[in-house]
Amino acid sequence: TYGFGSGAALRASNYKISEDGISFKMDYKGSSVPVRLKNVFGKHSVYAALSATAVGIIFEMNLIEISEALSKYQAPPGRLKLLSGIKNSLILDDSYNASPLATYAALDTLQELEAARKIVAFGDMLEIGKFTISAHQAVGKKVAKIADYFVAVGPRSRFASEEAVAQGMEKSKVINFSTSKEAAPYLKSIIQEGDLILVKGSQSMRMELITEELLAHPEEAQNMLARQDEYWKNKK
Repeated sequence: TYGFGSGAALRASNYKISEDGISFKMDYKGSSVPVRLKNVFGKHSVYAALSATAVGIIFEMNLIEISEALSKYQAPPGRLKLLSGIKNSLILDDSYNASPLATYAALDTLQELEAARKIVAFGDMLEIGKFTISAHQAVGKKVAKIADYFVAVGPRSRFASEEAVAQGMEKSKVINFSTSKEAAPYLKSIIQEGDLILVKGSQSMRMELITEELLAHPEEAQNMLARQDEYWKNKK
């Protein structure tokens, strides 16, 4: 078993997050080793690392070997990567895809990180059927507690933006757009130095197009963002 709880055989403790990534300690059978994951964010990533560690233990690796291996891990593009943005801002790029649980985890990470202002650019979550309205409303409720600006993209995200306003978020700071291409110029206009922008949405919403517009070095997009192959570049 693994987790943060005292009853877990493999236990994580001392979890910390910064702009560099996350760090924590792994404790197993009286041994304890530190783990540092660069440019990897969120408490949920600790569970993934612990799961991998449990497998390593089964194959008789020691904790030091496992910690060293984990330190080399790099998150794939579009999966909670912290990127340099325009005007000395930072982008928390989670544009690869979105489900309710993944969106809540991304918002938790946004809440944990320090920033002058926090902006959420959120695109529709697709393929969740009868939960579409309630799931988007739950996102809006959470955003209202965390963000200074909320940019909602797509028809389903209106349920989120309406809920954010209902929860007390200032109406002038909650903006709706139909597509990511329409949303990008607005975001560029409001971003200031020290801002942290979370970009999140389902694959079909193409939220990486927003991230690309906000990058401090857009010429590096090919190596940094999701959906950079020819198929997606030619898809309208």
